[in-house]
Amino acid sequence: MTITAISLLSGGLDSILATRVILDQGIKIEAVNFVSPFCTCTPKTSSCSAAASAVKQLGVELKIMNTASNFFEIIKNPKHGYGRNLNPCIDCRILMFQKASEYMREIGASFLITGEVLGERPMSQRLDAMQLIERESGLEGLIVRPLSAALLDPSIPEKEGWIDRAKLLSIKGRSRKPQIALAKAYGINDYPCPAGGCLLTDAGFAARMRDLMQYTPDFLVNDVQLLKLGRHF
Repeated sequence: MTITAISLLSGGLDSILATRVILDQGIKIEAVNFVSPFCTCTPKTSSCSAAASAVKQLGVELKIMNTASNFFEIIKNPKHGYGRNLNPCIDCRILMFQKASEYMREIGASFLITGEVLGERPMSQRLDAMQLIERESGLEGLIVRPLSAALLDPSIPEKEGWIDRAKLLSIKGRSRKPQIALAKAYGINDYPCPAGGCLLTDAGFAARMRDLMQYTPDFLVNDVQLLKLGRHF
């Protein structure tokens, strides 16, 4: 029986590597990418989206999901608060996992894959935050984090023997040197800057967003796009 998994693929280096590690175990993978006006990921050699570039390298199908309207409501009032600026990282992850879970069950996939690395991001990639996100998204035991799995409790796919835990990695912390070395070993050389991420973590952009939310509470995607341009008074 062929096991299918859903990979949350931003197109960044971590998610590309996580997907590749599980592909090498003979698992069929379909990638899911969430469209966000706040993403800063762009490929080094292509003008198309980072995720679209990544799936060409990986040879997997891509499903694009637009959850901007749901995400805007989270930004206005995040249950689990903000990070250093206006980034509701935990609530954002829960939303993405919930939507990916719905799609996972729709196509009959067995588990989810993410490129999360233990301790890499201070708000959403602490062990307690990862456990919280799993619980609130209804996916306890069904999320595999191949880059750090050897440091975490075994997931259901590992316990059931769908994937080999011995072939999963033990990367942790904020240094990207292990990922860059792994990418070189795989021959993966077209990926966004490893430190790419979300505009809501940027203090200057966060200030613009706060102003927009105060004076235009029913803002739309176009309003957010305009915040990226020029100077605002």
